[in-house]
Amino acid sequence: MSEQEILSIGRQLLEKESAAILSLATMLDETFLQAVNYLVNCRGHVITSGVGTTGMIARRLAHLLCNVGCPALFLHSGDSLHGSSGAVRNEDILVLLSKSGETSETTLLAKIVYERHVPIIAITARPDSTLGKLSTVVLRVQSPDDIDPYNGLMGVGSSLVSAAMCDALVFAVWQCKGITAQDFLQGHPGGIIAHLKQPKIPG
Repeated sequence: MSEQEILSIGRQLLEKESAAILSLATMLDETFLQAVNYLVNCRGHVITSGVGTTGMIARRLAHLLCNVGCPALFLHSGDSLHGSSGAVRNEDILVLLSKSGETSETTLLAKIVYERHVPIIAITARPDSTLGKLSTVVLRVQSPDDIDPYNGLMGVGSSLVSAAMCDALVFAVWQCKGITAQDFLQGHPGGIIAHLKQPKIPG
């Protein structure tokens, strides 16, 4: 392939992904408000889960929620089927990510938690899926199949759209909880952020 063809491929994908995220903004409705309300008022932990690419997005969501004053943990859907589902308690909220809503490990975890009457927030492209039917709140994240390789089977652009929905939740929770920059810094004693808290030594 020529250099121009390679550049064209990259540019076309970025344009499609940008359009998909932009269209997501128009899809936010009362279900988004319900999801934010559950997260803000959670008395326990927000447990996020998924497998594969969506599992990585779920792990990222848990980390970001912790940064804005919403205690969260990641639970791998596969591991949950071997005893780890016991981590989800009545005062917790479960956030499950699955593009199809039919991922076996994720739907099995949903069934276990559903029977415990724990609220479930689903982030999926198919509200009518098994996961959607088991969930308390369903956030629909629709994206065109051509932003994912192999006729939509490999989650590339679609995972980015799911991550964008997660970011919208994080920002809303952050604003509702009123977490300050000082609160954020107190939770980061390591890394480059730690240097921002160090008092300046007179020269």
